[in-house]
Amino acid sequence: MREPSKSPLTESNLTALFLTSDRQQRQRIRRSLFASRVYGVCSLLVLYGVLVETIDPREGTSLVGAFMLSCLCFYAVLRSGLNLRFDDPSLTLPQVLVAQTLVASSYAVAKEAHGGALMLVALVLVFGIFSMNSRRANISGAYAVLSMGAVMFYKAWTEPLVYPAKIEWGYFVLVLTIVPTITTLASLLTKMRQRFKSQKAELSQALARIHEIATHDELTGLINRRHMNQVLAEHAAMDKRNKFEFSVVLLDLDFFKCVNDTHGHRVGDEVLRNFADEARRVLRETDVIARWGGEEFLLMMPEVTPNAPAIGVDRLRFALASMQISAAVPELRITFSAGITAYRSGEPMDEAIERADHALYLAKAAGRNQAVSV
Repeated sequence: MREPSKSPLTESNLTALFLTSDRQQRQRIRRSLFASRVYGVCSLLVLYGVLVETIDPREGTSLVGAFMLSCLCFYAVLRSGLNLRFDDPSLTLPQVLVAQTLVASSYAVAKEAHGGALMLVALVLVFGIFSMNSRRANISGAYAVLSMGAVMFYKAWTEPLVYPAKIEWGYFVLVLTIVPTITTLASLLTKMRQRFKSQKAELSQALARIHEIATHDELTGLINRRHMNQVLAEHAAMDKRNKFEFSVVLLDLDFFKCVNDTHGHRVGDEVLRNFADEARRVLRETDVIARWGGEEFLLMMPEVTPNAPAIGVDRLRFALASMQISAAVPELRITFSAGITAYRSGEPMDEAIERADHALYLAKAAGRNQAVSV
């Protein structure tokens, strides 16, 4: 029996349609929609006030319309991506300022129930406390005090029976106490976030540095023996699954002890660094070279063609032949001996390395400055 076709309009598609597929934009829209739910509750309360005749119907419906228009406008700006043109893509400060204006308007039309609007002053400021910096928090706090103070003064002047001056003074002192407290907390939270962000960056850098020290040779910048063993194990596993052929090459700088004895360890270190730099430049991107110990290096070379490892080793030898390996001793030239062996699928890696070491011994015994494959 044929299964009914599934509707392409899935829940995830609907989410992407209304909230976008961008994670950060989705979070911003969700925060804005959360504020819209508060507007919805306020609208119901205003309509209830109209119903019980404590709020003028024209003022009440105008206020509800302003609530809805604010929600739609901010959603449209966030959903369209226009918010990304601003320094604060969340538009927290504009949303807070609009909300404070609506709170002041609610206070003005609520008549006998206007005291309840004071809770919304704090609620709006708390909405932005976690996402506004100190400057924006201070602006929103100052606007809240000024807008509420202006409305209280105006209503006490024009409607003293409903908004008695003695009560309004008390409410204003309450606003003047609560708002600076919240803005101060916002500033403290901003500093904490900045400190945590800085500490997180420092920790990431420290972890990266620890990883670098644990996996790389400090002198040459090449990966170290421990990390190379991991690389070899990974490639051996790949070979077991997908027949990933590769060769192991041991390189040893010829007569390096004489360089140290004649010119000093400082020149010796320079030789090692410059050899490592030249090897990185000459070898293929797929080749992996590590400092194996002292003047000995180990190469892992994938075999694209049968003779690729030997060709790569010779290319490095020719590059070194004309290279000034030390600025302190311009005439100094360096050569190396190499032992090359192909990894045999399934064998322990130690056996392949031991075979390469044997080939290296043969290269040295044959007069150095050459590569031997076994």
